[in-house]
Amino acid sequence: MSFDANLQHLRATRSMTQEQLAMLLGVSRQAVSKWESGAAYPEMDKLLRLCDIFECPLDDLARGDLTHRPDEPALAVAPGPATDICDYDRHMRTQAALCAAGAACALLGIAGFCGTGGIAVYGIETCSIMWPYVFLLAGIAPACALFAFAGNAHRSFTHRHPFVEDFYSESDKARARKRKNAAWAAAIAIAITGASVCWFQTFPLQHLYGGLASLNIALACTAWLTVYSSMRASSVDTASYNRRMEERADSHGFEAQRLLLAACPDDAVMHRGSSAGEDGAQGPHAAAADRAHESHSSDSSLAACETGVLDVRAEQCGRQADAESFYHRIQERRKAAAGAIMAFSAIVALMMLFVLRSPDWMLAPIVGALVCVIVWVAMPFAKQRRR
Repeated sequence: MSFDANLQHLRATRSMTQEQLAMLLGVSRQAVSKWESGAAYPEMDKLLRLCDIFECPLDDLARGDLTHRPDEPALAVAPGPATDICDYDRHMRTQAALCAAGAACALLGIAGFCGTGGIAVYGIETCSIMWPYVFLLAGIAPACALFAFAGNAHRSFTHRHPFVEDFYSESDKARARKRKNAAWAAAIAIAITGASVCWFQTFPLQHLYGGLASLNIALACTAWLTVYSSMRASSVDTASYNRRMEERADSHGFEAQRLLLAACPDDAVMHRGSSAGEDGAQGPHAAAADRAHESHSSDSSLAACETGVLDVRAEQCGRQADAESFYHRIQERRKAAAGAIMAFSAIVALMMLFVLRSPDWMLAPIVGALVCVIVWVAMPFAKQRRR
């Protein structure tokens, strides 16, 4: 009996949907559907997890016949509304708060830059020219830290939970839309108020820098309201989240194969040759299966055929796992290199600004960004796998 038939039957004995099994395994619903249709085969860790869930030996799950296993009402999934078993709502709420705070910090840093710009122009002391940049960095640095932390947390969450069952009710979705509309209305009112204060300070009071600072403070409040409410409203659309995760999984698989071909062309050719050899070796198995079906030959030839098919699937899964492992290894090295380059460029920029007082300090982060792009593209080609 095949693995896909066993999986379908075991899932039916627990009254479990593909979505619920996907959430337990930390994979997408599309992956479970491919397993049950025979289009793909799970990795070893997922196989072991399936054995733990359905309480069956690995050999029986992969090659045995479990379709005669009776239903298990005591272990069946209880019917009822879906629940947030992976803490999706709390994660998305925290994500929205971090991103909104990052946007607000960046605008507050610009407000501090504009507010102290008058000191730089009309300042008595020469060193006062540095204060606008100090306020700007004091806003931009926390914003970058918040965005980086939010991005890493979301990447970790999506890696552990690529599928989330829709547990939001219609009233929850309607409430999120109403809060978004109310937040946008309040943001527009705050932006109009900030623009009015900016005009009053700029023209009647003749204080341009103060007006720009007031405008950016109002824009910071506006950014927090709009970003937080918009992200909260979009987070209740779990179907969109699942669709994005499936598209990202497909793109990651394609990127993994492309990087493997780019960095190790000889190995890719070897894999193609081995695939052709496996296909040729699979032919006699398929022919033996046909002859067994037509002439009702012994069960041993059928078992050998199924064993050969499973071996081919396992080999394909192994190559796919190698490609994904290479992809993740390259991604981690890319991130480490980019972080080191940008940290060094930031140090150089600060030294040029505060020590050397050079007006060309912005060239350091620009050059660092260009170097990051070059390293990001060239790293897969420079990395050769050891055979």
